[in-house]
Amino acid sequence: MAKRRKHTPPPGWKSPLAPQQPLASARWILGAGLASIGLAMLCVYLTFCLLFWQGQWQLVFKPSPAITSTPSSVGLKYDEIQFDATETGILQLNGWWIPADQPSTQTLLLLHGNSGNLSGTLPQLQILHQLGMNIFAFDYRGFGKSRNLHPSEKSTYEDADAAWSYLTGTRHLSASTIVLDGVGLGAAIAAETARRHSQTPALILEDPQPPILDTLQWDSLTRLLPIRLLFHDRFDPTQTLAQLRTPKLLLYPANDATARYYDQAADPKQKANLAAADVLPVLTSFLAKYLSRGQALISLPNH
Repeated sequence: MAKRRKHTPPPGWKSPLAPQQPLASARWILGAGLASIGLAMLCVYLTFCLLFWQGQWQLVFKPSPAITSTPSSVGLKYDEIQFDATETGILQLNGWWIPADQPSTQTLLLLHGNSGNLSGTLPQLQILHQLGMNIFAFDYRGFGKSRNLHPSEKSTYEDADAAWSYLTGTRHLSASTIVLDGVGLGAAIAAETARRHSQTPALILEDPQPPILDTLQWDSLTRLLPIRLLFHDRFDPTQTLAQLRTPKLLLYPANDATARYYDQAADPKQKANLAAADVLPVLTSFLAKYLSRGQALISLPNH
């Protein structure tokens, strides 16, 4: 019988049945796991940032679509106005024209705050009507009967410009007879409108609010976010008021000692801390002082 020849494996050959080295070390597996967890957390964080960026308007604006009362509810005559047509002819903005009891060449453009709609301005409209001026008040887009969209700082500035254009273009009012009055967040909108339309003879800022960013950065819910990068609705009139030469009246609640923006604002300016019942005499004195100088104020530059 032939002797069986012993098989010799080729050089470098390893048996597949022999014990193998692990494909990945424990340290590598741990590092990969931690990296996966970190990446997942980063994705969650970035998603949260995106949601904040998209929904930030809700932190600033609290609009209501329902008009629950009108000037006629408090005995004021008014005309409901639709204006600011789009390229397709759709009128975007809704407002109230409240004429003075006696014919007047002076008009007050009221810019309300960040919540509700025109219905909430009725107590103030009653007081302002006693000044003997025409009043035009309107809702920004996203408020009341105006076009439904998410409002922003940019859109409110555009809407204020549209209201100004309506008064000067459609009603043919002289720009030097239009007084701007901003309330709450509307004070920042009024300041920006005065900067854009320097012919206005006077600017009234009622209870001006701090810049939105200053308020949010102390909120525990936003402290972990890079809100200075994400937030685009600033509503900070500080620099505008520091350069604006339009006469300004800043009104604060009786218990408000901050005098916000007053020190930074350029002259001419004046301030008052008042209860609501005491506003009318101060407004009357301020407007009597500067409306008579309306033509001269046009030549004052806004830098």
